[in-house]
Amino acid sequence: MKFNMRCFIALFKKDFKNSFTNKNVLLLLCLPVMFCLLYTMIYSDLEGIPTGFVTILCIVLVLSIIPVNILANMVAEEKEKHTLRSLMMANVSASEFLLSKATVALLLVVLDSFLIFICCGEGFLNIGYLLIVITIVSIGLLFFGALVGLLSKDQMSAGTLSSPIMILLMLPPMFANMNAFFEKIAVAFPTTSFKTLYFILQDGQSLFSQDALIAFGVAVAWIVLGLIGFTIVYKKRGLDD
Repeated sequence: MKFNMRCFIALFKKDFKNSFTNKNVLLLLCLPVMFCLLYTMIYSDLEGIPTGFVTILCIVLVLSIIPVNILANMVAEEKEKHTLRSLMMANVSASEFLLSKATVALLLVVLDSFLIFICCGEGFLNIGYLLIVITIVSIGLLFFGALVGLLSKDQMSAGTLSSPIMILLMLPPMFANMNAFFEKIAVAFPTTSFKTLYFILQDGQSLFSQDALIAFGVAVAWIVLGLIGFTIVYKKRGLDD
């Protein structure tokens, strides 16, 4: 597939601007930050709340929503408004189209996560490392978001198809310490990888410890699985099907 940097930059600017004008995308983008502010106020005076509880809860929400749902919505919006075919006729390649939206979605993940870290009072020393972890985790999920976008005809179907994936990503890390079943399966999810690496950094442990390497391995495995799944569906359906 051909790739034109000037075309990509133009698409990126358009997609970034549209992400703040699309009401569905804007609501989903604001949701984790609003929950963060709400939870911070609610739990600020309560005792016995684990350190980092609000941070983990809200970042897991970011990782579950933006790469999967928002990216799928952005792709489906082009189909719904019949602008995708116009872009294809204007000689925009599939790689430029998808990479532009994926890059915007990744940037939104980083921006949302940074705001949550600031609201939760995380130290700046760890924020850089945590944003790198979030970026690695997000890449695999972006492939699944793009896959959902390919399978969706409009934004409503994108929301319907992405909902089970979002729930699947949110529940295991949240209930891992409350239920034996979730504790066993949680390690296989990239959202749990973030949770694991967060605590490793907070406790000052080595990023080369066994738990850290397993967490990174899971994140990489999701990247590989996402790439394979996306490639198979793209070859069968194409971009504008």
